Amino acid sequence: MAPFKVKIVRPDIAPNRAKSSASSESKAELSTQYRVHKATSKESGAIPDINSPTKKPVTLPKNQAKAYSKIVKNRRPSIEIAKSFVELNLKTVIDVENAPKLTKKEIRQMRKQEKKENRRRFRKLKIFMSFMLLLLIAVGIAGLWWQTSTRPVNPEDTGSYRFEVARGATSTQVADALVNGGFIKNSLAFRIYARWSGNIIQAGTHMLSPSYTLQEISEKLTMSSTEEISIQIPPGLDLGQLRDVFRRAGFSNAEIDRALNADYDNEILRGRPEGATLEGYVFPETYRIFAGDNLEALIQRSLDELERVVEENDLKQRFAYIGMTFHEGLTLASIVTLEVRSSEEQQKVASVFLNKLSIGDWLGADPTFRYAFRNGLCDVNGPSCNSVFNTRFNVNNTLGRPGVLPPSPIANVGAQALIATANPAATDYFFFVSGDDGITRFSRTVEEHERLVVTYCRELCLL
Repeated sequence: MAPFKVKIVRPDIAPNRAKSSASSESKAELSTQYRVHKATSKESGAIPDINSPTKKPVTLPKNQAKAYSKIVKNRRPSIEIAKSFVELNLKTVIDVENAPKLTKKEIRQMRKQEKKENRRRFRKLKIFMSFMLLLLIAVGIAGLWWQTSTRPVNPEDTGSYRFEVARGATSTQVADALVNGGFIKNSLAFRIYARWSGNIIQAGTHMLSPSYTLQEISEKLTMSSTEEISIQIPPGLDLGQLRDVFRRAGFSNAEIDRALNADYDNEILRGRPEGATLEGYVFPETYRIFAGDNLEALIQRSLDELERVVEENDLKQRFAYIGMTFHEGLTLASIVTLEVRSSEEQQKVASVFLNKLSIGDWLGADPTFRYAFRNGLCDVNGPSCNSVFNTRFNVNNTLGRPGVLPPSPIANVGAQALIATANPAATDYFFFVSGDDGITRFSRTVEEHERLVVTYCRELCLL
């Protein structure tokens, strides 16, 4: 491209095309006048009016005149501005045109390198996605494990059981003991929660339930063992059934064995036959004890309560009046307890049994052979049970005796049955039957009794 020149003609000083024929004198005069005005403006700070050279220059304030002079001095020529514009906008095009052309081999290598780079980036993305997937799976498995481990062991078992924490026991030892005791599912989950929650386990006795969650058990173990628990002992239970009551209250089998075989200093126990157990002597009542109390303390309280009831109602004297020791009276009252519920009926049933004993007859009480069978004293749950406790006549019952009470009570006895038995009704009844309708009917003869059984006791009497 051939170089070009740009000629700029200032209109204020260039000769007018219309006046091209003006004289040289006018040109000289105009040029001289402009120089005079320019010099004057520089000295006085005024801007000349170049369109009207014959007029006086415009005068500016000194500070504005100084700024204007600075702008005029630093102003770039128009050719430089045009050159910068061309370089700025055409640089990319020029670079591309001037770039060296690649050979086919170089293009193949470049594409190969790009593919390699893409594969490397894909591998990194694949590794990252795999890691995130494994992380999500691990979190899901951990969440499922935690949810399973913190659930109750047995939501249906709402009973409270004693749990002992030895002084100085570590969290690992406590967790393992909780697993062995059937209170939690996983010892690791318990240790994690105990550390995370900051719970401090208190030594002593605690009442726990398999229906508690892991979090609830952890909270329970942070409480001191001064809380009271309520243990209800209902009437009509033998020692085997009382064991279940004590186990539900949290006592271990070893604690129960120790308590039932312990020696108790009570006047009420001194009239027992040699070798007699606590059968029938654990007085039915609702007892409140501290969680840390042992079972011996509860049984001692029950014996004290029985002794209080006996003394307040003169029961020893009342049983002596009908020809019985207190132990025999308690035995008879235990049978009456299992036969009927109301106090009036209990007095009549006691009268029936006393009338039978007075003539040396069999008592014929079904609860006696049931007791013998339940406690493994015979192999038959019926009148043919061969046990000294069975008071039903049967040719196979060679151990039972007519006109004789069982050797010991067959259940614990409440105050109502004790008082009713010690104060029997005056009747001449020898038989009774509890019908399917819940009514107890009494009779004097065997024929009358059998007729009542056929009529009113077809289901309960298995007819």
